[in-house]
Amino acid sequence: MSIGLYYPYVHFRNMAWIKAAALYMPQLVRVVPAGFTLADPRDVRVLHDGLGFVDNFDPADAVEAASQHMLALVKAHGDDLRRSFGIHRAQDLRAAGGVNAEPSPPGTAPQVRSLHQASRFGERPLAGLHPGEMVAHLREALQDCGLAVPAVRNSVRRRSGPEWLGMDPALAWVYKCALTAEVAHRTAFVPLTDQVAAHTAADLWDTERMAAALLGETEILMEAPDLTSRIGILSIEYVLPARLASVPAEKIVELRTKYELEFLAYSDAVEQTAKTLQENVGHIASRQAMEMHLREAVHRDFETEVNTLRKAMYGLGLQSITTAVSTKFEMPTSVALASAASASVAGSMMGTLTGAAGTAAVAAFGIVTGARRQTAQALAANPASFLLRVERGLTPTTLWKRVNGALRRNLGAGV
Repeated sequence: MSIGLYYPYVHFRNMAWIKAAALYMPQLVRVVPAGFTLADPRDVRVLHDGLGFVDNFDPADAVEAASQHMLALVKAHGDDLRRSFGIHRAQDLRAAGGVNAEPSPPGTAPQVRSLHQASRFGERPLAGLHPGEMVAHLREALQDCGLAVPAVRNSVRRRSGPEWLGMDPALAWVYKCALTAEVAHRTAFVPLTDQVAAHTAADLWDTERMAAALLGETEILMEAPDLTSRIGILSIEYVLPARLASVPAEKIVELRTKYELEFLAYSDAVEQTAKTLQENVGHIASRQAMEMHLREAVHRDFETEVNTLRKAMYGLGLQSITTAVSTKFEMPTSVALASAASASVAGSMMGTLTGAAGTAAVAAFGIVTGARRQTAQALAANPASFLLRVERGLTPTTLWKRVNGALRRNLGAGV
């Protein structure tokens, strides 16, 4: 499966999203220019340290091309851009001291971390771009055109640092998309985001597309979604708990590490489903129809397989409990007393059971162990088994835990 490229921000905004991504994607990189100060929460650091899942990528090789697109945009449409996105005197951040808005898609309300600046100026708040995200010539051109001012980025723990560039959130967002597209073009990384409104950053963002997005001169052509990533998202969502954000990242690391081979088999299955879908319906233009084909493929190749595995595991669990209870309490006395040695082994294995009851428990223990071997074999043979591992590992009250609890109660031992 391809490596993901997170955009349009550096810091992740949705912890449930990144945890889900870590369960279907091998790795996720983000654009981090040289000199950028990171302030990651603990869960992100755990995913980085435990799996190497989160990694940083310096966009230096792509900055020149993205900057040239924006320079051409300013040259061709400077007056129109200034009327819609120009910086007013009251917004000069050299006096205000910082930027507080996030880059936001054109036509949407910007996300503001602090209302202080917006209420103070009564103007649209400004977003900031790191100096390492663009060439010096573009920074100068944007300031000369009245589209940007020097700024101090104070949203990351109010730390001061290098001089950023403050601009309208829509202008910053479009440039972020252009930079992401250039990085993706050079790396074959797949752009991914946790921002619903930002699903158009993949594909080429040249001058014409920037102008269309900001000024509405022409229709923006929507690129086809990445099928592999979309299938991964849909399939993993089927088994995730409702409150994934509260699940410790260590559990994600444990699942990926302990069941690495099953994770790889699942990833291969996702790739194969995407390849088949691309061959069969990849040519269709309707995004609504494509989404219908996607969901049908996920249901066929993953949801039904998980349901089949659930039923199989349920059957094995119930048979194990039934047989264990029957063996423990209903084994004929003549068989139970057949060997004093068996009673001795039973006592050592079960701790609290001796004599005939211990012998019966040993027999039951063997039956349960055999069932567990059958379970492992069934899971190993199915590419969708990793999804069931995820469901068991992250949901506190799964059937498997209830089965194990019943076994402990009936056998008097942990299984």
